[in-house]
Amino acid sequence: MVMGRFASAVLIWMACTSVATAGAMTPRPDPEKGRQLAERICATCHLVSSRAESPVAADVPSFPVIAAKPDQSLEAIAGRIVIPHPPMPEIALTREEIRNVTAYIMSLRGGGAGP
Repeated sequence: MVMGRFASAVLIWMACTSVATAGAMTPRPDPEKGRQLAERICATCHLVSSRAESPVAADVPSFPVIAAKPDQSLEAIAGRIVIPHPPMPEIALTREEIRNVTAYIMSLRGGGAGP
């Protein structure tokens, strides 16, 4: 009987721990956090929303334009951040930050085709 309670307690603990760990490993992307990060880091080169907060280079695509590309995906955007292309500088972001920024960019896609 004691062994049965112990085994049950261990199983409950394992289930709770695995659910908590799984949630902590891959948090849901947060477009609002992505917008805030983009306004701090990306806005020096990109237009990150529908209105300019500061001057941007004419040959740098805006986030709405990036989002509207045919067949655009979260993975494609993340790839361009992880492996930058000239003249884009290397920017050290965490996986969570990349997910948040890409979710924000895709939320700008017309027709409600966000993440």
